[in-house]
Amino acid sequence: MDTIGKKLGLKEKMAYGCGDAASNIIWASTGTFLMFYYTDVVNINAATIGVIFLIARVINAVVALLTGWLIDNTHSKYGKARPWLLWFAVPFGIVTFAIFAVPDVAKLYQIIYVFIAYNAMMSVYSLINIPYGSMATMMTKDQYQRTLLNIFRQLFAQIASLLVTAGTLPLVDFITEYVGARKAWSIVYGIFGVIAAILFFLCFAGCKERIHENEETKTEKIRVVDGVKAVLKNKYWHMLMVISICINIFFQAISTVNTYYSKAVLHNSSMISILNTAYIVPAIATFFFVHLVVKKYGKGKTTMFGWMIICVSYVILLPFTENTTVLIITAAMRGVGYCFLLAVSSAMVSDAVEYGEWKTKIRVEGLTFSMQGFVGTIAAGIVTAVIGWVLNFSKYDGTLSFADTQAGSAVLAIKLLFIAVPFVVGVLNIILLKFYKLDKMYPQIIEDLNKRNGK
Repeated sequence: MDTIGKKLGLKEKMAYGCGDAASNIIWASTGTFLMFYYTDVVNINAATIGVIFLIARVINAVVALLTGWLIDNTHSKYGKARPWLLWFAVPFGIVTFAIFAVPDVAKLYQIIYVFIAYNAMMSVYSLINIPYGSMATMMTKDQYQRTLLNIFRQLFAQIASLLVTAGTLPLVDFITEYVGARKAWSIVYGIFGVIAAILFFLCFAGCKERIHENEETKTEKIRVVDGVKAVLKNKYWHMLMVISICINIFFQAISTVNTYYSKAVLHNSSMISILNTAYIVPAIATFFFVHLVVKKYGKGKTTMFGWMIICVSYVILLPFTENTTVLIITAAMRGVGYCFLLAVSSAMVSDAVEYGEWKTKIRVEGLTFSMQGFVGTIAAGIVTAVIGWVLNFSKYDGTLSFADTQAGSAVLAIKLLFIAVPFVVGVLNIILLKFYKLDKMYPQIIEDLNKRNGK
């Protein structure tokens, strides 16, 4: 029997990928369409939405931290992380529908509804996505198998993102002819919610936790304080948090800001799906060979290569900010670079779990991932809030159509958010990654842990 997951089957890897496909139905939707839906369809002020998003992220950061502790202290016949997929698959489908189902009532009640629905979505997302992410550390200890798991995860995620970003507006437009725009958005995301729930059930059914089955079962409770201290002593956790925040900033630029860029700068609604497709399709294609890059150069250098490609794409784009051909070509470059980041991001956190256990003698998969979620959630809230505030401060008008001309200050602000900001964070990451040494240390860490555990 394979007790540490040295060889995971194709079906199990595909089942694991289904989990992130489900997660990305929300992730891609909130990134690409949710703020636009609230500001341009429901017509809520962008600054108000920014405040709601920030408050919700702060609240959810606490939920994320609690989720990690719950995972580390879960003992069921299905394992520690896996049962959470079963418990929250249906709630996940419900909140997917709810965030795009703002009722046609007075503006104050719409704002209250958005606040409640968005908070519910963020909480459910943490309660299912953090267990899902940490489950990889319980499926295998093999570094390369973890990389392959992460590649399948991100491959399926990008396929889901492509279907959501390319399919949402055509579906909404088609259904609008029969029920109107507001109901059309709700129906589309009701369908997506059902699909997401099914995908999580498939992930639950097809995956298996192995690691804890072959180690001494720990029935004692891990105190939150001890677990948090252990994670905070992990220098690679700190480094990966910075990288994760920067990836989120970049994602907001190619998703949320892309929607406003297509409207305010390009005046072409079709460019939303075109630019999304232009980066997602190359990203999907790259997933089929990126494992070779990882195997030869390691996770740290692969991430660095990804940021280099992204930064070069912005240098090329800068003189041609409204040229659709250049926009599409550079979007494709960013897709390749983004794939390099995604292919190893979660696997790097899994490796940091082993480093943390080696360093502190405390193994806390759940808290490691949830504290990443804690910091990342607050940071993401700040990023989305800033986008909303910048749009509001720059005089962006959500009531104008795609053909209308926005204020010059709004156009400039959107260009800076779309090009300058992600370029700067990319350069910072390239510098930071020069200090990433865990790839070289990992074999010795595993050898030491095996000796410590009597293997």
